[in-house]
Parts: sequence; structure tokens; C-alpha cells
Amino acid sequence: MAHSHDTEDSGRSIKFGLVLNSIYTVIEFCFGIVTGSLALIADATHNLTDTLTLAVSFTANKLARRKADTTRTYGYGRVTILAALLNAFIMVGVASFIVYEAIQRLQHPQPVEGGIVALVAFVGILVNGSIAYILSKHSKDLNMRSAFVDMLFDALSSFGAVVAGIAILLTGINGIDSIVGLLIAAMLLYNTVKIIKEAVHILLEGTPGDIDLTDVKKTILAHRLIEQVDDLHVWTIRSGYRALSCHVVIDKKHIHDSRKIVEEVKEKVKSIHDIQHPTIEIEFEDATKKDSHESH
Repeated sequence: MAHSHDTEDSGRSIKFGLVLNSIYTVIEFCFGIVTGSLALIADATHNLTDTLTLAVSFTANKLARRKADTTRTYGYGRVTILAALLNAFIMVGVASFIVYEAIQRLQHPQPVEGGIVALVAFVGILVNGSIAYILSKHSKDLNMRSAFVDMLFDALSSFGAVVAGIAILLTGINGIDSIVGLLIAAMLLYNTVKIIKEAVHILLEGTPGDIDLTDVKKTILAHRLIEQVDDLHVWTIRSGYRALSCHVVIDKKHIHDSRKIVEEVKEKVKSIHDIQHPTIEIEFEDATKKDSHESH
């Protein structure tokens, strides 16, 4: 229920960002063409793809609300990971376009009306900054984080355009516009690569970065009746929802306590390591065999 409520909240946040961003994109494109500013055109192009990335995130959040069924026993939460990966690749394309256009502009400088650029870009800071702030409240979700990073760099892009506009107005050097575009593209690529790495890591069922399997094993072995832990795995089902599976060995004489042991260990790994879906299988060690082994 908590996951469903959070998904609904994030869905409303994305919907707000989608509408506001779309309106601003049309306005910025028009001013970018009129003023001839690469910073504005690049930012508007990025904003245009934001409409797509926010739409992808919104759709993924709706799909993630679907309940688990016989074909998707863990539910549809990983749709949001796929959405984050798709959005990241879109952002790589945007950054590549900005780099290409910036290089072209540096080789063939074009006049830019710095004052109008700065004014329009300042509005962009307010628009993109407010959307990024709302999305930041859900940044634990990788899908939401990809949308947040996208909007944050839109705000930075707009800030860069403001700086470029003022600098051009004061110095008359039009190349500043392209240099700002290159800096924005570099920062965007750096953060996008991190999102891609995390998304691929989750899809490959890698151990979460902040989980130390040795520590998890120690937590399980801390139970007084558990003698051994085998086949330990921890992975991420969806952002903020982790799973664990393992075999634990107990003495056969404690067979009647096995259910209680499992429940106690589950509670421990949940509270200490924030693992929400632990699956623990009990294996028994014969007490007589154990005593015989120890005597040798």
C-alpha cells in the first residue's frame, strides 16, 4: 500500500512537470529561433525531449501500480527501471546534439541577442527549477531520479544561458553561447552515465551498492540458533525494494523453532539492512553427526 501511494504521488508530480515543461518549451523554441541563440535552441530541444522522458516516466509509474499476477509474480515495478534506462539514452542523444551544434557554431559564429537570451533563460530557471524540486522528493526511485536529473540540468542549462546572454551583452563575444552549451552537455553526459550504470546493475540483479554481503551474513549468523549461512543473494526488484534469499543451517533438535527463527531473521535484515523481501530456507544438521564430527 505504501508503494502504491508513493507511486500515485510521483505520478502527479510528473504530470505537473509534463504540462508546465511543454508550455515553456514552445515559448523557448520561438525565442531561440528569433534570437539565433544556440543556448536557447539547445535548451529548448532538451526541454522537448523532456516532454518525452516525462511521458515515459509517467506511463511507467502507471504500469508499476499494476498488481502482481501469475506472469509477473514480483509485479511491474521494474518497468520504472526500463523507463529510467530509456530516458538516459534519450539524454545521451540530446547531449550529443548539443555538442555537435556547439562545434558547428564555434567554427561558424552567428550573432546572438544576449539580452533576450538572458531574459527567456531566467524564466526557464524558474520553470525547470520548480519541476526539479517537486521531482526531487521522489528521487529514491531510479525512474523519478532520471526525470529529476533531466529537469535539474534543464535548470542548469537555463542558468548557463542566462550567463551566456549577459556575457555576450557585455563583451559581444558570441562564442560564449557555444562554450556554455558544451559545458552543459558534458555535465549531462556524466550524470546520465551514472543512471545507465545503476539501471543495468539492477536489471542484472547485482547486489545494491550500499549492501555489504559480509555484514548481512554476520547479521544472520548473530542469531544464536543459526550455525551456517549458504547461497546468500541480495538484489533489487525495483527502486527502494530489495530482496534476499539464502539457506540457513540449524540443529535438527530445533526443528520446532524453525518458523520462529525465520521470522526473527527476516525482521533483523529488514530493520538493519532495509531488505523488504527476504526468503529464508531452513536446512537441518543432525546433532549426532555434529557431535561425532567435533569429537574427531
